[in-house]
Amino acid sequence: MKPDAMEEAYKKYHKELYLYALSLCRDETLAEDLVSETFYKGFIGSNRSEENFKYWLFRILKNHFIDLKRKKQASLTLDTYETFIPDRSAKDPSKNYLHKDRNRRLYNHLTSLEPEVYREVLYLFYYGRMSIRAISKTIGRSESHTKTTLYRARKKLGKVLKEDSYEF
Repeated sequence: MKPDAMEEAYKKYHKELYLYALSLCRDETLAEDLVSETFYKGFIGSNRSEENFKYWLFRILKNHFIDLKRKKQASLTLDTYETFIPDRSAKDPSKNYLHKDRNRRLYNHLTSLEPEVYREVLYLFYYGRMSIRAISKTIGRSESHTKTTLYRARKKLGKVLKEDSYEF
């Protein structure tokens, strides 16, 4: 892959991959390492079309995380979290604070969902903006399984948010 294409791909997918890694491991440092390793592996073996490259990177990241988890080298704690959702109310500090607080609470509930596949599917669909077909390829399941999992994950997250009196 050409250096310009590598830099462009990094700028284009870094944030999405980082958030995905963070949703898997819940550790900022480990998430950064996972993303770095993903791009390294992706650029070494990159003979993919641009259309498939994004999904291939997500798959590399997940496989690398699974490898680390198997080797028990991954630390699964979340000490701090910076919200990456754009600020829509910068003019009013009180609204800004409430917006960030809502996003943090939403993210914390999302990362606490069990089983892990619920977190993964919700993240890929909403934050990664992936289609059902792309998610099914990424997680290695059928499209119908992915749809069912997404439905159940939404339902479970909605229940948790109602218990927390989260305002939509």
